[in-house]
Amino acid sequence: MNKITLMLLFFLSFNCIAEQSNQKLEEEKINFLLSTIKESKVVFLRNGDEHSGKKASKHLQNKMNYARRAFWLFGPKTDLTVDNFINKIASRSSTTKKEYHVRLEDGSMITTGTWLKAKLKEFNKTHSPPSKK
Repeated sequence: MNKITLMLLFFLSFNCIAEQSNQKLEEEKINFLLSTIKESKVVFLRNGDEHSGKKASKHLQNKMNYARRAFWLFGPKTDLTVDNFINKIASRSSTTKKEYHVRLEDGSMITTGTWLKAKLKEFNKTHSPPSKK
């Protein structure tokens, strides 16, 4: 093999490893959000009905599994990002298009998307890569 072929193979191998690492982090973030929902004490409102965190988490897990099988929606499983999860799965009803909401422990309400983005910021603060000096 010549040098160009070897360099191309190295680049492609490195690119595949980086993509796998990125997808693993996306999955970790999604799993963190699902776990946070499940363990939370807030009330989730979906299409006018109240749900516990445990029920909301199960619903979103089922919805995510369906979306992954719906190739036309996201493409292969590896294309699902935490942003897609929040914006396309966890923030609104796919049938009524109504936004989901969260009733916080103090009684105030916010959209589920806003709540999840705040939780994701918490995750990113505690899981950020070490800074380069």
